[in-house]
Amino acid sequence: MDAYQVFRDFYYSLGMPLRVVIEYRLRRRGVSLSDVFSKPWLLTKYVAEEMGGHNAELIAALFVEYVRKLGVDASVAWEALRGEEGWARFVSHVERL
Repeated sequence: MDAYQVFRDFYYSLGMPLRVVIEYRLRRRGVSLSDVFSKPWLLTKYVAEEMGGHNAELIAALFVEYVRKLGVDASVAWEALRGEEGWARFVSHVERL
């Protein structure tokens, strides 16, 4: 299983209205969606800065629920969108599944 593909699948599983708002806010910052797909941990950082920490927590919680269905440990998933080190642990975990 490819962790980056899992993230892309998660992102596209979000409702269209939420994705539109996120992508609009990203573009205002000069960030493309491909930037976020290459560095997924930046999604919650940008969402927190543009839309508030509560929305970033919501995105992180939705991600945890999404990947738990794939057999990913919730604690690993929770850290994945918090920073580069957490993402590296997530990638390693997903590769072992």
